Amino acid sequence: MTALALHLWQSTLVLIAAWVLTLVCRRNCAEIRYWIWFCASLKFLLPFSLLQQLGDYLGRSLPAPLALAPTLLETGSAIFVPSIGGVGGFDRSLWPTLATVAVSIWVLGAGALLLRWWSQWRAMHALLASAPSLPMDLPVPVRVTSAGLTPGVFGVFKPVLILPHAVMHELSSSQIQTVLAHEMCHIRRRDNLTAAIHKLIEVVFWFHPLVWWIGANLLREREAACDESVIEDGHEQVVYAESLLHVCKLGVTARFAGVAASSGGDLKQRMTSIMSPERASPLDQLRFMLLFMVAMAICYGPVLAGVATGAARQMSDGGGRIVFESITLTPSRPVWWHEASKFDSAGQLALDNVSLRSLIALAYPASHVNGDPELTNIYFNIQASWRSDREASERSVYRELLKNILQTNSNLQLYIKEGCEPCDFVQGELVAGRVHL
Repeated sequence: MTALALHLWQSTLVLIAAWVLTLVCRRNCAEIRYWIWFCASLKFLLPFSLLQQLGDYLGRSLPAPLALAPTLLETGSAIFVPSIGGVGGFDRSLWPTLATVAVSIWVLGAGALLLRWWSQWRAMHALLASAPSLPMDLPVPVRVTSAGLTPGVFGVFKPVLILPHAVMHELSSSQIQTVLAHEMCHIRRRDNLTAAIHKLIEVVFWFHPLVWWIGANLLREREAACDESVIEDGHEQVVYAESLLHVCKLGVTARFAGVAASSGGDLKQRMTSIMSPERASPLDQLRFMLLFMVAMAICYGPVLAGVATGAARQMSDGGGRIVFESITLTPSRPVWWHEASKFDSAGQLALDNVSLRSLIALAYPASHVNGDPELTNIYFNIQASWRSDREASERSVYRELLKNILQTNSNLQLYIKEGCEPCDFVQGELVAGRVHL
């Protein structure tokens, strides 16, 4: 629950930043604002904790300790991993019951959304399967339907253009061309793909109201971007505005899953923007630098914070004697994922699904490990408790753990191969392998 709360808090913070950026770029083209909203949507699928774990791994793998100011370390951790204290007077025995209720409600909500959108998709797919095709000089197939639909694009990877009978008979040739130009813009931009990704996010985070707000903004900016593209292609503003009005009169405003339609968005706002003599201004250097710096901070900030915390665990090693009170090795089956190590400076260590080769890499990042099957193909779950008379770094604990494990196996040993360039931690090349007697 705490991890989910942190993820939602961080995603909401990114969403607020995205909203501010769209206000800053309100006079620029709609496509810029669209991608800002879409990046805010993608943040819900990418927790900062994953990026921070990557940075933590990189920080612990540095050949040499990285000197960092304590204030910098505390600040970086506070930004991306805020501490959430317990609720005073709350009975923790109720957590399992509350978690079960919350998961059940989430499953019901997500299942209802999936069922709704799947049924809409099936209905549209069945409708287009029986609709006749219309040969046109377009890169996608065109289906003509008599249903009360507006022109649109259905499908993600194999899009189909929907053209109702009423539109072909009621609109003039020039108006039909503007409508087709609008739909082809949806296809070039792959709007159905990005819309499907956000639909997935809405299914997973349906309980977050701002996720639905993102969807409304994506729809508005998507249609505005296509409107701008049609006008920039040279189509007359009046003709294009009249075609949209006719389409809305003839069609049904209901939205179907997987369809990007020309009648989407706020029609009044779109008409005002289309008929306005003012065009979107290009992105100036100041706004570009602002977007660039915010993107770099969001992408690399958590990684750098992880590097700081990971390197800090390797900064100081008091050189004290490390004594393991207990080491438990349980064989495990190799799987495609690897659990993160759980290191507690108080004297507890847990490594899940780790091979000896991985343990050597944790203890000696600059080492070269041979391909001995016993090092690479045999995995363990390791539980250990240790104590030290001085502060010990995580890396030194891993080294002592490795020595204890290797001492119990007479067929394996750790030795230094001379004759190569010096490593940062040992002279020569550190090699682990089988001793053939």
